[in-house]
Amino acid sequence: MERMIGLGKPVRGRVALLCAGLLLLGSPWAREPLRGLQADNAVQSLLYRALYVPGWDPSPGPDRFSAAIGWSGNASAAVLLLGVLVLAPRVMARAPAAGGVRWTAALGVGVLVSAVAAVPAWAVIMSRGPGAVTLFGRDGAEVFAYFLVDGLVFGVLLGLAVAAVFAGSAGPGRPGRAGGSSGSFSVSSARGRERRRAMAATSSQDVVDAVATGSAPGDVTRYLCAAAYTDPAFSRRVVEDVLGDELGAVATSPGVDLVPVARHCLAARQLHRERDLRLTLVCCVVAVFSPLWLVFALGGLRALSSAARIPRRSLRGRELPDPAAAVWRLALTSAALLIAGLLLGRTLSAMSLPGPLAWLAGGYLLGIPPLLASVAAGALAFRTLADEELDIDARLRETLRRDVFDPGALPQPGPVEPWAADRIDDVAEAQRGNVTVYSGYSPFLGYARRESKWSLSLPLLPAEHPSDAGGDAPAVVDFDAWEVVERLRARLRDAAERHAAAVPAQAGVAPPGGLPAGGASLAGLLIEDRVFVSGTAIASDGRLLPEPLCAPVTSLPDEEVRRIALSPQGPARHCLAAHLPMWGGDVVPSQFLHVAVVGRSLHLHCERHVLGPVLRELHTVDLLPAALTAERHRALLLNALRRTGGALSAAPGSSFRYARAETRRNRRLLREVQAAQDDPAFDRGARLSIREEVLSPQYLNHFQVVDAERTLAALDRHTLAAVRDFLDEHGVDTADFRSQTQTILNHGVLQTGGVSVVGNQAVGQGAQATARTATAGAAGASAAAVER
Repeated sequence: MERMIGLGKPVRGRVALLCAGLLLLGSPWAREPLRGLQADNAVQSLLYRALYVPGWDPSPGPDRFSAAIGWSGNASAAVLLLGVLVLAPRVMARAPAAGGVRWTAALGVGVLVSAVAAVPAWAVIMSRGPGAVTLFGRDGAEVFAYFLVDGLVFGVLLGLAVAAVFAGSAGPGRPGRAGGSSGSFSVSSARGRERRRAMAATSSQDVVDAVATGSAPGDVTRYLCAAAYTDPAFSRRVVEDVLGDELGAVATSPGVDLVPVARHCLAARQLHRERDLRLTLVCCVVAVFSPLWLVFALGGLRALSSAARIPRRSLRGRELPDPAAAVWRLALTSAALLIAGLLLGRTLSAMSLPGPLAWLAGGYLLGIPPLLASVAAGALAFRTLADEELDIDARLRETLRRDVFDPGALPQPGPVEPWAADRIDDVAEAQRGNVTVYSGYSPFLGYARRESKWSLSLPLLPAEHPSDAGGDAPAVVDFDAWEVVERLRARLRDAAERHAAAVPAQAGVAPPGGLPAGGASLAGLLIEDRVFVSGTAIASDGRLLPEPLCAPVTSLPDEEVRRIALSPQGPARHCLAAHLPMWGGDVVPSQFLHVAVVGRSLHLHCERHVLGPVLRELHTVDLLPAALTAERHRALLLNALRRTGGALSAAPGSSFRYARAETRRNRRLLREVQAAQDDPAFDRGARLSIREEVLSPQYLNHFQVVDAERTLAALDRHTLAAVRDFLDEHGVDTADFRSQTQTILNHGVLQTGGVSVVGNQAVGQGAQATARTATAGAAGASAAAVER
């Protein structure tokens, strides 16, 4: 990704300019004039000495002392060049331009590289014996101080040069194209953490401009299955934090089937484990010849990864990179690395280190064996990543494209541990169930952020009719909350069926938003009775936790759900939930309505949520060709080269985590079993939503927002109309209800303090308003508690 190293082509020129300047400053021809300069004071003397730090000599003198000085300078110059090539572009690309941060970062780079370069220069002098040591000091400590002071002074000069060369280049805060859409939305810090992961991109570009939005049912399930292979951190969290949480509940989301996602995550984890094991063996091969050269191999692969990055030319769509554009950079980088390796091996061999140290540093046989081992390790690591790229591409093309995807044809990841198979059954049961056991404050895990909410309370007073003048008003027909819920459920189902029948049959496929021409359609609306309960409040509830050392139940019989709906004061609360998956499940507006009849009052509380699209990168599975072309094959190989350095450096740690995964899971289970036995408030709620884990920070299409808002508005109108008709049938005075309904549908007020008067409504402490509606002609309507 070019933004990781700057703004593309100018960065290569800046780095080349720095390296050319160092080579020129350290050349014998540039040092010759320095010898004729006279230092008048200590500061000038220190500055002159510092200018000798990048000195190099292609043919060190024949005597022992001249050779020591020459090889010491060569070692220092090699480290300086390598540090500028590898470190400077990365640090300067990440440093923001504001507040002098880039100047500070540049000075830090210069001082760090120069300080590190002092170590091999000192080591060469020390290896030449006491005679060479006395040229710079009395003992090794004094010699090291001599080189370190010179290096720090030159580091300041180098830092100033880095800052000057990179002045004017854009930092990370400057985007390379037009910014986000008006439909962008924020996510919590827990979701933001996921976007800082290093996603193993399988697309040929790091930034995806062309996005194929979802359009068919099941699309979002495919996207999450693709994330299992392209994002190892995602598959690991699904396996460890969802399948591995054997005492916790499972958070479901509408519009997605989590069973194939879990199975693909298990298969992907096995692939990643095998890849990291092979890469760890590659690291061991280099370490056998010399552990120090493993650092050189990793740095060299990262340099090749940077050289393999191709600047973007197209701004309107995806573009397969042309590997020919990177050939010359790869060739130059490979040649530079080979020369650096030869110089490093020659320098280390000239140090005459004792046996163990010579093996650790690779200072034997002119460094040729560890250099060859590093080259072979790089080739093997690249081959491993190339095989993975081709394997994943084949899986995405052959099983996860829309026209070939089969949720029932699940991958077989090999022998699945019994606990994983049991948890997959729990996931399937949770999707069929009607209970959500949540952890934390919000009960709506799996449905994304709340868009808005509204609530109203209505006293159940008898309606007045003109014919009742002078007599007693008819009594209100008694009803309970479940009767209201049944009326609402019937009204929404009837609307969904009518809208489904109105979809033009000749269209064949519904429009991308799932909305036929002519207005807001509720075709495909999912309606369910759902019980929400905190994971800390079910220890003594035999209905939800029949076994103390098992996960909570996810399904209750209808009679139990009805009993909970009629008891609104308990820890478990009932909501009538309505979801409408649109854009292939990428956008799912949801309405959660809680109904309570307490005394002679009716209380309605509505939560409105919108589950947004998944990450842009995951939609690229719909842009893959049906067959692997030669151009894409070359692009995949180039992408494998770009990933090789990072994957190889992370492989040992990942292999260690994989090896201890079962041990960690058993220890976690033992701790949680002990805690569940000792703590009555042990939290058994779901902590992670698989669907929300890959939630995009912005919408992908403006009309996704429009469709979601239109659907929520339609649900509000059907809900309030059904309640109004129900109250009229039961003889309840609906004048106040109609007034509050108008406020909810037409205004939507967020009151954060003071008094606001909008039309005929007053909101705030001490607010007063007089309202008269045309339909009821009632006075004294109360303000609605409405928040958006």
